[in-house]
Amino acid sequence: MDINNLSQTDINELIQAEKNPKNVMEYQDIVNQVTQQLIHSSETFRCTVIDYRRKINYDFRIHTTPTESHFSVGLMFIDNGYHLLRLDFGSDLRHVNDRGTDHEYTVLGSHAHVNSPAGKYIHKNVIPISDFKEFATLKRISDVVTKYIDYTHIKTS
Repeated sequence: MDINNLSQTDINELIQAEKNPKNVMEYQDIVNQVTQQLIHSSETFRCTVIDYRRKINYDFRIHTTPTESHFSVGLMFIDNGYHLLRLDFGSDLRHVNDRGTDHEYTVLGSHAHVNSPAGKYIHKNVIPISDFKEFATLKRISDVVTKYIDYTHIKTS
């Protein structure tokens, strides 16, 4: 599979693929810190997650901010820096889709990046979280992390 040229079918297959953390203790520590609602600053918790069958390494990131309702959770391909799936939560987030075209529009609030570059100032399109029934009603980081791990088939054993 060429991760630089993924079709929607490829993306769906990768989201469904079983993945395993490279360091289970580090992975469990990240999950515990977030799901136990520890007070934390604007840090990014991370570990490497591996799809052994396809030989793909991901960077699993949970990014928190000083604002409790703003956070992101994502899996990024280490080899090319694209997010397989990143969820950004925050009611006041704004993201412009189809920038610079006649079809330009703004997505307000929480949204998802699917197979998109990581750069903040790179033009890319997002999908409203409301389009993902699994995440549409979630607001707390612990709930999102738990559901995200299940949704992307990250396995600890």
